[in-house]
Amino acid sequence: MRGRAAFRQMQRLSCVALALLMLGGAGFAQDAANAPATSAGGAAQAAAGERDAAVLDALSDDPIASDPKTAPVEVSLGDWTVKTAIAAKLSRKVSQIPLTVKVPPKIASEVCPQDSGDLEQQVIVSPTRTCAAKKATPALEDEVRKAIAKKESLE
Repeated sequence: MRGRAAFRQMQRLSCVALALLMLGGAGFAQDAANAPATSAGGAAQAAAGERDAAVLDALSDDPIASDPKTAPVEVSLGDWTVKTAIAAKLSRKVSQIPLTVKVPPKIASEVCPQDSGDLEQQVIVSPTRTCAAKKATPALEDEVRKAIAKKESLE
């Protein structure tokens, strides 16, 4: 168990380092070109600091970086029985039901034929955990309702 945790931590740190290098490396040349000749060093340092802060803020929003066990699971609603049952409960057309919805791990373990251990193991392989819903529950219906409302508010 300890080896897996160390491996996940190393993966997260590698991703952070890569993101900082990619954003920092691309930005330094641009900063140097745009900065006035008298304060080229100061402007580049200020821009790099702002960029680094933005990257760290984005990474702090990453739920897997904080705790893999509470990271959302992307549940597929491709099963026709599940999709039509949810559509009927929400009084929607089947075409209005999203193909996937992000839910807490507890809901995913209720609607998918996997236990929570299988979902935890997916974090080692991929930052996005997935499963396919095989039954509809009121909690899953609520998450689908929220996803539809969010999509409609953006349109």
